[in-house]
Amino acid sequence: MRITHNMMARMFTGVLRRQTLAMIVQQERIATQKRISRPSDDPAGAARVLSGRGLLSGLEKYASGIQQGKSRLEFNEETLKLLGDLVRQARRTAEEKSAGGVSAAERALAATTVREIADQVLQLANTRFHGEYVFGGDRRDVAPFVRDGEGRVTYRGAGGAFLIPLPGGAPIAVDADGRNYFQNEAAGGVDLFAELDHLIAGLENPDLEEGTAWIRATLDPLERAEVQLRNKRAEAAPQAYRLQATEEHLTRLRATVQAAIGRDEDADVAQAIVELKSLQVAYESTLAAASQILRPSLVDFLR
Repeated sequence: MRITHNMMARMFTGVLRRQTLAMIVQQERIATQKRISRPSDDPAGAARVLSGRGLLSGLEKYASGIQQGKSRLEFNEETLKLLGDLVRQARRTAEEKSAGGVSAAERALAATTVREIADQVLQLANTRFHGEYVFGGDRRDVAPFVRDGEGRVTYRGAGGAFLIPLPGGAPIAVDADGRNYFQNEAAGGVDLFAELDHLIAGLENPDLEEGTAWIRATLDPLERAEVQLRNKRAEAAPQAYRLQATEEHLTRLRATVQAAIGRDEDADVAQAIVELKSLQVAYESTLAAASQILRPSLVDFLR
């Protein structure tokens, strides 16, 4: 079979085209630092990368929920700590003003202080986190505690908890039922609002002897109310530990998944540069060979 000039030209053209495409691939890898830019680069590797990214997306959602949960626990902790301080202050006032030798004017002044404490407690009981009422249970769009026409504080929230989803396990449930914090008389708890109102009534009672009895009657309930709040704070400790442990596990897992994605997707830039240089040398050699072999002769022009 006679090999013609045109056949050799087509052969060299095909070789140069393949070498050019290979150089473009290496240049793209160097520029993007990615070995896989499209599924056709490595179908199996691309499938693993997509799967890994899907897993990372799910982990990020859990991580975001955990961060929000930790913020919620920290917010609850600060709120309950402040409430405990207010209850302690009210009880200290009750102790001081139930002693002998306290005048009606002193008690009236103390009643003003306790009334402010009661207002602060009600305000904190209706506190919001990210726009939602913390102690309203599943009903988070309305203030859970309100004073009725007779001045009594009633609960209009619901039962329920703030759920923090965790991967591969039951979610953490942060109690959001305000009755468990501030009332819960049915379960042997203390109605904090009622006890503060009783203390105010005792301090304002013009009958000092009767007022003393009323004030002293609030000492034990206020102490139990403080313990009630302290116990709710204590519930958060194991929950915070579990969140922290899960967050650390997710951090390690994300690093593992990202490393696996990198092994499939990331390019070895140094190796790509070496391969590009080799391709360039081969391309130039092919051009040189083609220029020698395909150089037209006088016979070509006479044909």
